[in-house]
Amino acid sequence: MPSKTKFHLMEENATLRARLAEPEKRLAKSPSVNGGGDLSESDIADRKRIQVALTVSEIRYRRLFETAKDGILILDADTGRITDANPYLQKLLGYSLAELLGKMLWEIGPFKDIAASRGAFRRLQRKEYIRYDNLPLETKGHQRKHVEFVSNVYQENGTRVIQCNIRDITPRHNVEEALANASKEMERRVEERTAELLTANRLMKKMLDEGKRAEEEVRKSRERLRNLSERLQSLLEEERTRISREIHDELGQALTALKIDLSLTRRSLVAGGHANQSAKIHEIERAVNRIIRTVRKIATDLRPGVLDELGVAAALEWMAKDFRNRTGIGCKVSIQGVDKISDNALATAIFRIVQEALTNVMRHAAASRVNMSLKKKDDTFVVEVRDNGIGITEGRSTGSKSLGLIGIRERVRLLGGEAVIRGKPGEGTIVRVTLPDGEGASANA
Repeated sequence: MPSKTKFHLMEENATLRARLAEPEKRLAKSPSVNGGGDLSESDIADRKRIQVALTVSEIRYRRLFETAKDGILILDADTGRITDANPYLQKLLGYSLAELLGKMLWEIGPFKDIAASRGAFRRLQRKEYIRYDNLPLETKGHQRKHVEFVSNVYQENGTRVIQCNIRDITPRHNVEEALANASKEMERRVEERTAELLTANRLMKKMLDEGKRAEEEVRKSRERLRNLSERLQSLLEEERTRISREIHDELGQALTALKIDLSLTRRSLVAGGHANQSAKIHEIERAVNRIIRTVRKIATDLRPGVLDELGVAAALEWMAKDFRNRTGIGCKVSIQGVDKISDNALATAIFRIVQEALTNVMRHAAASRVNMSLKKKDDTFVVEVRDNGIGITEGRSTGSKSLGLIGIRERVRLLGGEAVIRGKPGEGTIVRVTLPDGEGASANA
């Protein structure tokens, strides 16, 4: 029962009783013929109204007391003995009214550990208020209950009484306890998960560190391979130049001298009337001429003199003409904005890239026409070789056995450029290379 409602009814009862006592006091003070006093009709009528109102008020109070959904315990404030307990409290604690009436609060099992401490009772008598927000109780049937316990002291019919309001908060407590346990379990799981994540992070960091070290080793290894590749390319070109020069200068000169000697010998034999021997010498002389042409071709293939003497543009023109003569495949050359390239490594790389592309056309493309071009655009050179052959497949263009294409890509990468090699069945193949002018090129490419 809400305490404010009960207090209101109790105050109303006290007021009605006071009003009911006033006529009696006046009657006692008024003398009469018989030595007593008589009430006037108005006082009698007023007294009846007050009695009816008091009866109604007490009924209302008792109804609220009996039907309240909180436990209510009434104590004598002076002695601490229980004078009343509502049905809800009896059901809550498992005690009958008879078991409660006349007992001290601390004589009742559920309250033995709290209020009675007599010190607590004395504080209640002094302060007239005690509150427990969550008080554990054990019922007569040994059930665990949690209650909200509020005690107040007030006057009732001139007597100080203690009203104890006891609200069952067991369901709420159980929910709060379940939430607290769930929170603790969640915290425990979070701690476990955090520990797992920290362990995983440490392991991941270790793996990343090892990965970085391995990546650094791979990078250094690739750098060493690139340096080695650059050096090999440089040595290869140097060796080709040296061999070409030796073949041209030494072997070529020796063969030319031999040809002159044979020519002189043949003329001497003709003059001496030895025609038969002269014919034999003439055959040898023609064989020497063929050897000289072969030697010159070998020297040119190793390192064409036109590349060093006239530049890459002239060298590409010569290469196209030689390609047409050797294969019978039409080869058109387009050169824009390029005459000579001062960077010998870059010029050599362009020449070798085109040479390798034409070799692939001759061997694999089954083409009838080739267009090759070299143009300068801003600070880059663009080299393109396009044929109308069968078209290279993606698998072959990136395969490990396509050594010529691998060589093209490697040269381009060493020069800091970009190579695109693609084909379409029945429409031919295109090799397009973009190279930086000087600054991005490797000095040893």
